[in-house]
Formats: sequence, C-alpha cells, structure tokens
Amino acid sequence: MRKLKIGLALGAGAARGWSHIGVINALRRTGIDVDVIAGCSIGSLVGAAYACNRLPALEKWVCSFSNWDVLKLMDLSWQRGGLLRGERVFSQYRKLMPVSEIERCERPFAAVTTNLSTGRE
Repeated sequence: MRKLKIGLALGAGAARGWSHIGVINALRRTGIDVDVIAGCSIGSLVGAAYACNRLPALEKWVCSFSNWDVLKLMDLSWQRGGLLRGERVFSQYRKLMPVSEIERCERPFAAVTTNLSTGRE
C-alpha cells in the first residue's frame, strides 16, 4: 500500500502566525510528519524554517522576544502596500536561515505571493 503524503498550508496573521510553530511541534509529537509545506505571509517564514530544518532556531528566536523587541522590529511605512515594511524582521530572519534558495530545503516548500502591481500570484 502506498504511503499518503501530508501537506500543510500555513496562513497569515501577523504575530499570531508564530502559533504555527506550536502546531508543527504538536504534529511531530503525535508522529505526523509533514511531507510538503506552503505558506503566505508569516506562515511562509515558519514554513520555510520547517522545510529547511531550522524550526528550533526560529522557535528559540521568537520565544526570546520581549515587548520591546517586538516594537524594535516594527518598521512603520506610510507608503502604499502596507503599514509595516518588514525589513527588520527579514534582516533578523536571514541570520537564522542558512539556505538562500527554497529548492535546497529538505522538504518541498512554496510561498504564496502576489504582485501588488498586477494582482497576479
């Protein structure tokens, strides 16, 4: 009998999206191993870390946040397209991720994106 593959889709939700880390940990504790993963927004950051076996490092970083640390990561932008640019978060995140191309991750991973100019995914 062929083993079914399990896929996991992680959504957006700003800081609430860090809860995806706990969901993945709970799945692993129950013996459910995710074969392929996709995410958007914060879910793509968590998903990429999991796909590249960097979830423990991400969890340690996220759990170390104080309220002040969270405020320091916010880079407000009054430009069209969003209130937060996210560059400070991405800068710190890049230090955790040794892989610059998702094709090199151990699990298949996809990030859902949209071109704001054209509306195409």
